[in-house]
Amino acid sequence: MCNRQAYQGVYMNKPEKIASAVGVPAPGLRALSASGAIVKLADGRDYLDLMNGKGCITLGHHHPVVTEAIISNLKNQQGCSTCWSELFEVLSEIIVADSGISNGQVAFFSTGTEACRAAVQCARKMTGKKIIASAGYHGWGDLWASPPSFLAPNESGIIDFYFVPELLADVLDRYRGEVSMVMISPDYVHFKPETLQSLIRLAREHGVLFCSDEVKNGYRSVAGSALPSVTGEQADFYTFSKGLSNGQRLSCLVGTAEMMKKARHMTYTAYFDTLPIVAALATLKHMREERGYERLIACGATLAEKLRALIAQTELPIKVMGDGPLLQFISATQELDEAFYVTCAKQGLLLYHSDNQAISLATETVLAELEIRFKQVFSDLSHRFSGLCQTDVSIERQMEAAFNMIDGASDVMPTVETIHWLQRSAI
Repeated sequence: MCNRQAYQGVYMNKPEKIASAVGVPAPGLRALSASGAIVKLADGRDYLDLMNGKGCITLGHHHPVVTEAIISNLKNQQGCSTCWSELFEVLSEIIVADSGISNGQVAFFSTGTEACRAAVQCARKMTGKKIIASAGYHGWGDLWASPPSFLAPNESGIIDFYFVPELLADVLDRYRGEVSMVMISPDYVHFKPETLQSLIRLAREHGVLFCSDEVKNGYRSVAGSALPSVTGEQADFYTFSKGLSNGQRLSCLVGTAEMMKKARHMTYTAYFDTLPIVAALATLKHMREERGYERLIACGATLAEKLRALIAQTELPIKVMGDGPLLQFISATQELDEAFYVTCAKQGLLLYHSDNQAISLATETVLAELEIRFKQVFSDLSHRFSGLCQTDVSIERQMEAAFNMIDGASDVMPTVETIHWLQRSAI
């Protein structure tokens, strides 16, 4: 049984018995198969995928090194779901080394939300303090529910400071002695390194733990977190997920052995399942041996350059943010924004609506075809929105785009204006 639901001029097939409104890329059709950067949908067409499972596909769909590793593990009946196997130890040693945390330990989970929740629980148990100063997206659930008012704690003791150093300083002063941890999901598309440095240093000055939630960005531009190389600072905790295992369900929390004692009783069904571990080992090995991180950055930069050139030719008010493995499109108006994603779908492009577009290694093989299809997208839009040509993308639109993607503000406005914008728009 299927629900056929109108979606911006096309139809979406959603299984009737699944209670979910999770967003899928336009045209919203079911997938039949996928290989590399290409997804075949129910209409029989081949689409070029820049959503890539919301960024968890870093090698490409069904990459042979991962597929072969999983098949080999199953055929040889290696490991079991009852107890530890050696593969866990191998992966944990890799992740701890990549994190740069001395005497580090890892706790494995299945999703980024679980790893982030574990970080909060560890920090609270370690410090005996409840309040978490947070910026960015850390998963779903009541823990991250909206607050009753600006800069106030929600019912779970979470205060959102929206990546603004001055707001974090206010929170740390106002709740001095009550804050257990500052937790951010660092963004390298909208933020300057100096902003991220300021957030870490404020936590250090107040003697508060610092967690870098790398569920989205970790193992994408570097092995582990880019935070130390970008800011020169090290976090107390790291969470990783999307870049680990090319789409298999796996996440982890990393911290010092002393802090990770608080995670030793955290477990879940299929805790010892080896398939995600096997996939992670194959993924990380391939990325390391094939210069994967460098290639993701280079491919993203090349695509961004081509896109900007195409946009300049049509004079459309669309900006491409980012120069690496994650990009974002920002249009001057909401109407143009909606038309952009619908037109992309018609040209056989799968994009993550209003969020990051994620590069995989397989994107390298379709760069020429991407350029052809995007050229047609921008050509079509330039005829329909000729009245907007040479219009600028406003700072407010950039702020809105940054806020919608990472639950925070960007560095494009002076601090006072940023705070006023947030007070109007954030709650």
